[in-house]
Amino acid sequence: MFDKLDELDNDTLYRYYANASATFFGALGHSKTHYNRVYVERYCAELKLRKEEVPPMSVAHKFGVFNGEGSY
Repeated sequence: MFDKLDELDNDTLYRYYANASATFFGALGHSKTHYNRVYVERYCAELKLRKEEVPPMSVAHKFGVFNGEGSY
């Protein structure tokens, strides 16, 4: 999955970032929380490589969907 992040457009990356953030905050298990944090960090890094501004997870999760596309 992460080997193709450069093929995704910015809107998709922002959506994935928001969904992984929402799932991170809503997850009950340690593994689900951990892996969504990993996903968030990878999406954030890719967006920053593109010189995009990335909102904090505490903001992004409000626009995401728990278990939405791009989350673990």
